[in-house]
Amino acid sequence: MTEMIGFADFFLDRFGIFLSALFVFIGVMSFIYALSTVREKGHRLELYIMLLLIVGSGVGVALTNNLLIMFIFWELSTLAIWRTVGYYREQDKIDASSFTFLINFAAAAVMLVGLIMLYLDNGTFNFFEITVFNNTAVIFILIGILAKSVTIPMHVWLVPAYNAVPSAIGGSLAGIAENLGVVLFLRLFTNGNYFDPTFFTTVAWIAVASSIIMGGAALLSNNLRTLLAYSTISQVGFILLGFAVGGQFGVAGGMLYILAHALAKSGLFYGVGMIEDATGKDDLSGLCCLLKVSPTLGVLMALLFGSIVGFFPMIGFWAKLWVIVSAVEYTAALGIGAIIAAVFTLLYNARFYHELFFAKQLTRLPKAKRPGYAGLTIVFILALVSLLLGIFFYLPHTYITGSGGY
Repeated sequence: MTEMIGFADFFLDRFGIFLSALFVFIGVMSFIYALSTVREKGHRLELYIMLLLIVGSGVGVALTNNLLIMFIFWELSTLAIWRTVGYYREQDKIDASSFTFLINFAAAAVMLVGLIMLYLDNGTFNFFEITVFNNTAVIFILIGILAKSVTIPMHVWLVPAYNAVPSAIGGSLAGIAENLGVVLFLRLFTNGNYFDPTFFTTVAWIAVASSIIMGGAALLSNNLRTLLAYSTISQVGFILLGFAVGGQFGVAGGMLYILAHALAKSGLFYGVGMIEDATGKDDLSGLCCLLKVSPTLGVLMALLFGSIVGFFPMIGFWAKLWVIVSAVEYTAALGIGAIIAAVFTLLYNARFYHELFFAKQLTRLPKAKRPGYAGLTIVFILALVSLLLGIFFYLPHTYITGSGGY
């Protein structure tokens, strides 16, 4: 257990401070990107308020030890996601936002029943004091976790949400909102009070299956945002896997993976947003040669893709290495599954990048304008931070682990 300072129903420990700093940073990047790209003035104030709610709910979930308060922040995040997915007020966007809300609300309602059952068994919502875990309550809570962390079979809301949400908010969904489920899993089930190996093994296999299946779906996708959605589901599976198998490398790898994925996927979302604005297209089949249009964006997105894949020396390399090592230590079969998922990550990202930035046979090359400097600056910052944290990876790793280990 990490050292902490408590006050009321909130506390500060290394994990909470680490996650809060990351969420605020991603929120600031999203806000700046939104200022430069969101041109519809009618609802801009609402967009910024919802962005603030996403960031605030992430910080609240990271810093509270009270499951009921955590649930309140959880639902504030759901509210903000619902409003931002339907931001453009077109019918298909409204349908996507309604579907997103219904899935998340229904799963959260089931989870609330599980949380209440824990309270009735333990007399407290403080997860440090919970020692009695009813199996039904655990299953109900896991349903909510899988829905928020877009893990199969509760992942179905993410593709329509990604296709509808403004790109500025898409970065915050990937970097903040979709991490709330794995943060709850980390806080509630890995704090030393819950020791059912079958539960952790089951969750680990769900995570691996989610990562492999969605990696395969990403490999077959052509729509830019759909591909990002499947990629996110696949990568969050690695985070959940690290937390489920635990051990010396598992939790540290999962935390580093939250960091690596938040930086890289939000940057890729902003990059895709700029590509959509520059070309008017959102499908790989109609895009190519963008390296000629913007070599800067090509280099920056290469770094971000490299972090998602796990190329040295990006921070994603260390995160993925730690999670795979932890899976191998847990069981050889899980290790093999994690490696297969990593191979799919390499394949779909290589295809994605190649078809965007290099030449292929098209009857008509797409017209494109150069991306704006404000968007490029945000992507540059995220790529640079991903690179520097990879080079000096021992800094976040040492901070997460305290004395360098558990």
